[in-house]
Amino acid sequence: MNKGKTILKKINIWQLLFSALFAGMIIIGKHITYSMYIESNLETVKVYDFHLIDVIMWIICMCIVYIISDGLEQFFMWSKNLVWKSHQAPGWKVSLLMIYGITAFFMVCWIPYFMSYWPGGIYSDTVDSINLALHKSPLDNHNPILYTLIWRFIFWITGAFSGAGDYPGLKLMTVLQSFVLAASLAVFLTKKKKKGLNKKIVVLLTLWFAVFPMYPFYGISLWKDTIFSIVIFGYSIYLYELFYQSESLQKGSLKPISLFFLGIGTSLIIFLRNNGIYIALFYSVVTVLLILRKKKRKIAVQLGCLWGAILVVSALIQGPVYSAKGFNIDSSRESMGIPIQQVAYIVSSGVELQQEDLEILEAIMPLDNWRACYNPIVTDTIKFDPSFNVAYFEENAGSFMKTYFHLVAQYPVMAVKAYFLQTMGFWDISKYSSTAYICNFHFGNVEYFMSDYFDYYLNFSFHNLVNPTHYMSAAIFIWIMIYALFSVIKRKQWEKILVILPTLGLWLSIMIAVPVAFSFRYIYSIFLCAPLYFFILSGEKERKSE
Repeated sequence: MNKGKTILKKINIWQLLFSALFAGMIIIGKHITYSMYIESNLETVKVYDFHLIDVIMWIICMCIVYIISDGLEQFFMWSKNLVWKSHQAPGWKVSLLMIYGITAFFMVCWIPYFMSYWPGGIYSDTVDSINLALHKSPLDNHNPILYTLIWRFIFWITGAFSGAGDYPGLKLMTVLQSFVLAASLAVFLTKKKKKGLNKKIVVLLTLWFAVFPMYPFYGISLWKDTIFSIVIFGYSIYLYELFYQSESLQKGSLKPISLFFLGIGTSLIIFLRNNGIYIALFYSVVTVLLILRKKKRKIAVQLGCLWGAILVVSALIQGPVYSAKGFNIDSSRESMGIPIQQVAYIVSSGVELQQEDLEILEAIMPLDNWRACYNPIVTDTIKFDPSFNVAYFEENAGSFMKTYFHLVAQYPVMAVKAYFLQTMGFWDISKYSSTAYICNFHFGNVEYFMSDYFDYYLNFSFHNLVNPTHYMSAAIFIWIMIYALFSVIKRKQWEKILVILPTLGLWLSIMIAVPVAFSFRYIYSIFLCAPLYFFILSGEKERKSE
């Protein structure tokens, strides 16, 4: 009895909770069938029913995961002396030279990608932004207006409005985007080197960033997610430096320059993606609450006033102002992807609908079309179907949600199954897809073409060396983030929690309103932050030279 009590006392509740969640992911994932090579419908993509044996397997898996996670915890604590070395930090001139040198090294290493995919990969969403930037389509916020204005500025520089054509703008955007990605990685490495990161690890990471295709591929992928992900990555690095590495918290207040950068970063996050305001709201509220809990009232007031003002102004701009300008043409349809999918699953299952629910759904789209268009892993087949009444849906979003809650209350199991299918790419490490994985071709458009100079001049295809044949699951990096979160909570390192909040908010917003079950580009910022998570895990405190 006493031995059992001793064992129970040693069990950490946060580590147990992580183990329970991860084990649940494994068991639920085993009950989902899916193939990215066949058409998706309720016959080919489904969630099988659960039984008592699944509960037993969940308990066994939970115990195994707990043991493994405990071993990982010990490994990271042991590795801190290998990861961090005490040394004299380089001066700012040396640091700048290091940033310039590493950035140039990355750009040189990525030249084969420029030569093989020139002037960059263009997705159908990118074409929409380009048309908006060139005044070929009326401005709207379906593709964030700030991103459109960036394109417009690029085209203005390259003379697209004075007859120089579109291609110089595409080329400049590819080079600039790749340069910003390279520079952000270089700053990250330089910051870590300055704080005592082992030189060998700096070298290994530099080589990894230079040769692993997921970095240059996103540099040449001309979609809004790359720029947004770089901003989230840079913002997370800044939070790490500000709240964990510096003495700001010990001093009890933040400098004006720190508040300025926090404000700029938050504004970019809000206006570069339409879920940005929810991400900012999440990390702002949680950060202020955590800081208040640590009795840093002045800092909490500073951040609360700063972020509160930004959020209010942003909400007014993206709400009433955009609506008055006619920019919010389909905001409800875009934000209700998961409810739409859950309703479509229930309707496609052949259940009887009450007259009031039937009238609402028929007004949005004929019931037969709900069934015919339903794809368990993507909302687009429904919301972009010609029979989908966008105007009615936007004006009666409240009525649709009333029907949605009514159907979910009647058929909760179906609603949960639909949710698992619609989000599986963002929590199940065994599920992956080529959908929106990288953009190394011109997808969904006939306006632009891509040149392969390797093939043209050397009769050699670089594509064959780097094109992915196996795809990484986005969920792998999400679970790395979740493990880091639970680990720092377990250690009570609340400053490190603040660093994870932006990417955690991103993931939570995806799990609430994602329109497609697979899209690596949505979580690319979490992929970029993965090395940062490892540094967060490698010891309770870095060795500082100052």
